[in-house]
Amino acid sequence: MLKKLSQWFTDEVLTQPEAATEGHGLELATAALMMEVARSDQEKSPQELALILKTMRSRLHLSEKELKDLVNLAEESAEEAHDLYAFTSLVNENFDYQEKKQLLVDLWRIAYADATLDSYESHIIRRIAGLMHVSNNDMLHARSKARPNGD
Repeated sequence: MLKKLSQWFTDEVLTQPEAATEGHGLELATAALMMEVARSDQEKSPQELALILKTMRSRLHLSEKELKDLVNLAEESAEEAHDLYAFTSLVNENFDYQEKKQLLVDLWRIAYADATLDSYESHIIRRIAGLMHVSNNDMLHARSKARPNGD
């Protein structure tokens, strides 16, 4: 999946400098990380997808066309090798530490959306946290904050 998302990201964002300057590149990279968490356990639940769409609409301010394109790519893509670096490097360049921690809260919420935290979901979020240079303590705090009935 990430290979196709990465190609779309390259074609649609990196070749269009105006999109990157408008913030769409960062938004799409963030959305791609969310989709990766949802698919990591081999079961994209309706609850996870609904939460991703809600988060993408409110937090990322994607146009409906961008949202539909990204979701369509994610859903029709087959499993492929992970390439999280392309997305996390853009996050690292543009997010401060607090914004990275908030992204981790969002990722954990997606993982918890179907009321089951799978070890694959936990693993991918830990990998993303490491690539974003977020401390283990802060990653665990984000997990606690995202837990249902957590705060």
